[in-house]
Amino acid sequence: MSWVNIQYKNNLRKYEKRDGLKALVTYCLIMCSAFFQGWLYTTNVNVFVLNSSQIWIPLTLAAAFFYFFYCSKENIGSIGISSDNIKNSIVLGFGGGFVLLVMQTTLFIVQGKSVSFTSPPLLNWIIFLFAAFEEEILFRGYIQTRLAGLINSQWIVGIINSILFLSIHYPVRWVVSRTVSVDVLSTVYIASLLALHFFCDAVYKRTNCLWGAVLLHIIYNAVGAMILIQ
Repeated sequence: MSWVNIQYKNNLRKYEKRDGLKALVTYCLIMCSAFFQGWLYTTNVNVFVLNSSQIWIPLTLAAAFFYFFYCSKENIGSIGISSDNIKNSIVLGFGGGFVLLVMQTTLFIVQGKSVSFTSPPLLNWIIFLFAAFEEEILFRGYIQTRLAGLINSQWIVGIINSILFLSIHYPVRWVVSRTVSVDVLSTVYIASLLALHFFCDAVYKRTNCLWGAVLLHIIYNAVGAMILIQ
């Protein structure tokens, strides 16, 4: 029995080359927003504006995307916004989040580091929520599915999208450090991001419902902020 939901497969057959090109344009806009956020951190803007930019930038991106999506007259269910299989999706999201927690903590312990936990402030929880929703809608719900219009193999699409997803976490650090290098992200962080991508990808493909992937992403973000490493 195939892991991938039959409706998810059927949706992929509808996409054409122009859908894949739209997905790539969407990715470029996300990268531009990441560079813009990095630039903000090099200015004299106050701390509140900098912290809140992690909310209003994803919100602006999501709003622009939904406006474009509405104008394109596409079915909202094609990006996983659906109540179908929502229970299974949520259960898988919780399960995947727990597994990621164990994996992430184990990686630090193996490195010989002391791990403890703290509770993030309320603003951080709001950031986790909006960032997870925006990234899952754009990367899992839209970009990965529409790339099927350019590439037939979902394995190849999944790998390409994992690289695209990983890459958006670089611009802020590149701009702030004024160094373009892969090393600005730690090996553990890169491994965690890739694990997050494939876990969320699996939840969405299994259920054709994005809410479990969003939940999993929120858990990942929260756990990352809660872990104290010494």
